[in-house]
Amino acid sequence: MGRNKYFKQNTLSLIDQLIALKIAYPEANAYIHRGVLYWNGKLCPSQLSRTYNVKLKYKLKKHPIVTVSGENLKKLDDPNFPHVFNIDLEKWLIEICLYYNEEFNSQMLLADTIIPWTVEWLYYYEIWLATGNWYGGGKHPVSRKIGI
Repeated sequence: MGRNKYFKQNTLSLIDQLIALKIAYPEANAYIHRGVLYWNGKLCPSQLSRTYNVKLKYKLKKHPIVTVSGENLKKLDDPNFPHVFNIDLEKWLIEICLYYNEEFNSQMLLADTIIPWTVEWLYYYEIWLATGNWYGGGKHPVSRKIGI
């Protein structure tokens, strides 16, 4: 059934988001500072995968920013590196592209969307490393190799 135009859905507060993240990912570090939610954790997309350092930065009614960092990232200098907004070669850091604008909104839990989507992105990233082909679908944004 479609959305009812007479009932506005409530934006989830940063506290709601923080609690959901802490429940779903208790080993990660999550906190709110000056109106911004930060989440830092380690994600492993499969039993055969590397473990990746992931950071999420989220401000209400803004798009979450997800970065992956560390020496487990490979081929950062590949001109066809898929689904990233930014690559920082010096810091071994990438800002990844996870979804179309309309696929996430402030009524959705980050723990149920952005973090699982990040795991899925990492899964397809590892397939890309092995095959050179991106099988995760979507549209590639134009990436830039700059500091983030």
